[in-house]
Amino acid sequence: MPISSTVVQYDPERISVTVAPGASTRAVEAAFARAGVQAETVVPRLRTYLLRVAPERQGAAVDELERSAVVVRAAPDVVSHVLDTTPNDSEWPAQEGLRVVGLPRAWDTSRGSSRVVVAVIDTGVDPNQPDLRGALVPGINLVNPGAPPLDDHGHGTAVAGVLAARSDNKQGMAGVCWFCVVMPVKVLDSSGSGDDTVIAAGIVWAVDHGARVINMSLGGPGTSPPLTNALSYAAKKDVVVVAAAGNSGTTTLFYPAADTSVLSVAGTTTADKAYAWSNYGSWVDVAAPGCNVAPALHGGYGRFCGTSSASPIVAGLAALIVSQQPAASAAQVRDALEHSASPLPNFVQFGRVSAPQALAAIGVVGQRVTTVKSGVLTAARPSLTYDLPAAPGSLAVTLRFRGGVSATLTLISTDTGAELDRVKGSSPLRLVEPIPGPVKVVVSAASRSRLPFTLTLRQMH
Repeated sequence: MPISSTVVQYDPERISVTVAPGASTRAVEAAFARAGVQAETVVPRLRTYLLRVAPERQGAAVDELERSAVVVRAAPDVVSHVLDTTPNDSEWPAQEGLRVVGLPRAWDTSRGSSRVVVAVIDTGVDPNQPDLRGALVPGINLVNPGAPPLDDHGHGTAVAGVLAARSDNKQGMAGVCWFCVVMPVKVLDSSGSGDDTVIAAGIVWAVDHGARVINMSLGGPGTSPPLTNALSYAAKKDVVVVAAAGNSGTTTLFYPAADTSVLSVAGTTTADKAYAWSNYGSWVDVAAPGCNVAPALHGGYGRFCGTSSASPIVAGLAALIVSQQPAASAAQVRDALEHSASPLPNFVQFGRVSAPQALAAIGVVGQRVTTVKSGVLTAARPSLTYDLPAAPGSLAVTLRFRGGVSATLTLISTDTGAELDRVKGSSPLRLVEPIPGPVKVVVSAASRSRLPFTLTLRQMH
């Protein structure tokens, strides 16, 4: 971060004036009129005014005010500056994407914690990259078991750098989460490819070895039971899983990002426009800048573009939130990121993530009771009911599912049996309703095929 200035700075367009005790309003206004200034702010208890003046007249106006019998003091007003935590890394001026999402302002609140482990499930990570030295904890190589999880491709190293490069060290770049640590989980080979079952094993290993956040800048248009089950396992263990939405420029579902338990990320420009190559649609949750500075394999830095680059920004923000609020659940972290995002209509469901707003939102989210449930509707079981023993207050319900099918979300009072609200359509479905007490939440669909879904219930009292 920069050293604070030791030189007093003055506002060329404003004068601070303190008036004498007992000075009448008429006498004060007359003095201001003679000096050619306009009152902008008054602090009555301090008998102080902030006056606006043309810059070229500031000196003469101060002299005129000081000659007045009702003025005790007049001087150009002193300027103070926000203490944004700006890193001194050499590549920082080129990291516009991080500034777009509200860094460095958010770093005043949280710069991360070494207690927060983020698993990078990818091609491995280069431990000798200067900006990643000291940033890694032991990981695993599932491509070549027994070997260290070294990067023989470069992709995983770039992802790890965007997420958690060591910052403010006068070299290289700044990572989103300065002090978080990276767990390299190698599931992709030197060509950048890997089997779903190996990836699933990597997810489980990361969860079992202490990861609070998982980044997955990988995927494809299909999924498999092992991958689905591993993601469900992570969700049950309260781990935030973030994944890239894919680079086909279509609305085609891309996994693991399209799994309901995953926070999916699209790529945007620094002008908050959609990149043509980014996948998009209602199944994509949030977006982040998709072209960023990143470390190269064996040293150096380059431009890293794609949803693979956007995803670790969001994973890094999730890690900042967990660093600030260690007791926050995965659902609360996701809620803070989603509902504080800047809307991007017709591109993603919630919008482009905002670091300061997400960090502020986690305090509000922490005052809510958030419950996440997963289920599957089938032809034999087209409806599921959840009993919620809620106290009177407000309830927000969000139902997410995949595909172009239609579902119905119904809210029923447990005490009276009355239907409180109902909504039908494609994902996501939302209800926000004042409730008198315990309720039943009913999810139903007429689909003849399996329909996995995630139900998020937020009670606000």
